Amino acid sequence: MRTPEPTVELAVVGAGPAGACLALLCARARPDWRIAIVDPQPSVPDNGPYHPSFDARATALSAGSVQLFEQLGLWQDLTTHSTAISAVHVSDRGYLPGQLLDASATGMATQGYVVPNTWLGRVLLRALNAQPNIQLHQAQATGFQPLAGAGLLSLDNHLAPLTAQLTALADGANSPLRQALGITSDDNPYYQSAIIANVRVAKPHQGVAYERFTDTGPLALLPLGQSPQAREMAMVWTLPTHRAEAIQQAPEPEFLTRLQQHFGHRLGRFEAVSERHCYPLVLRQAREQVRSNLVLVGNAAHFLHPVAGQGFNLALRDCATLSHTISQSGTPGSLALLQHYLRQRAQDQAITTRAGDAMVRLFSSKALPAVTLRHLGLLSLELVPALRSAFGKQMMGLNRAPLEAHNG
Repeated sequence: MRTPEPTVELAVVGAGPAGACLALLCARARPDWRIAIVDPQPSVPDNGPYHPSFDARATALSAGSVQLFEQLGLWQDLTTHSTAISAVHVSDRGYLPGQLLDASATGMATQGYVVPNTWLGRVLLRALNAQPNIQLHQAQATGFQPLAGAGLLSLDNHLAPLTAQLTALADGANSPLRQALGITSDDNPYYQSAIIANVRVAKPHQGVAYERFTDTGPLALLPLGQSPQAREMAMVWTLPTHRAEAIQQAPEPEFLTRLQQHFGHRLGRFEAVSERHCYPLVLRQAREQVRSNLVLVGNAAHFLHPVAGQGFNLALRDCATLSHTISQSGTPGSLALLQHYLRQRAQDQAITTRAGDAMVRLFSSKALPAVTLRHLGLLSLELVPALRSAFGKQMMGLNRAPLEAHNG
């Protein structure tokens, strides 16, 4: 059959942060490209007053990710409601006192930032609507058909299908299109679930994030609010699934008491908790990230445990390299080109996923060898400044500059 002329150079399925950033990077690198974003959610940005909510979830951005948003010209808007992380306190329950990884040890002003998801989404959607070569389609992508040199993307809402030289799937860890295309994944369950909520503590957080490892899983608290007296924090608490579900549903006083027992009193008493959500955790990696005229990005490509908050930052580094690679070519869907992109990203993806996975399994184990090893690791951070600096850079996403390839 004759292949129809491509309607767009790039179609992105999913308008979440990863898909939006990929579209913006490509649109600015190639103003001559026609780019489509397909997502069933409303595509009109909310320009009314922004009111931070105690229930709003948040995302941690590494210093490298901040550089990417600066290049996109979006960081000035994002910083309006972001919180700088001045240091990260890493501890193992039962092993005192833990280690404070200060940003100054790596020569940086901050370890990163925390941005409410609602504000991040608003800024990205506003940027997408302002980009003249990006068109948003409020629809669900229902199918992908390979063609010669392109792909045909079917849409619901009685919309005509899109023909694209390259289609990027950024529609989440349970990507329906990935599954429909028979792209399987390697799943390594942790038999844990994450309780996600915001909490209010008695003492000001002073911009310090906390990564607390316990024998039931890691507990992370990220600072929210720029005021010196800010006392709200974003919490990710991982527990064995059966315990997580029970604790999530516990009355607020009981929930806060259990949280206090796991975290301790560094921030004083836990005073309040927002609406709680509970999600099962798994390390999921797609066995194919690229095919002719098709690429997977974000959680559709690799879904990580939330420890150290590296999933979204890894996705941004992928998007930076992908946009640079394909924007240099007139055939962005070329399999050879996409395989070249994947080779560039292989080492960072492997290091990030393996390090996070190893950290979770090591710090969730009650076995004596594991306990001894992690205590020695924390002691090494205390005694060896160079190691402490290297670990801090890993946490900040600075060991792999996200825009190195993008800058050429």
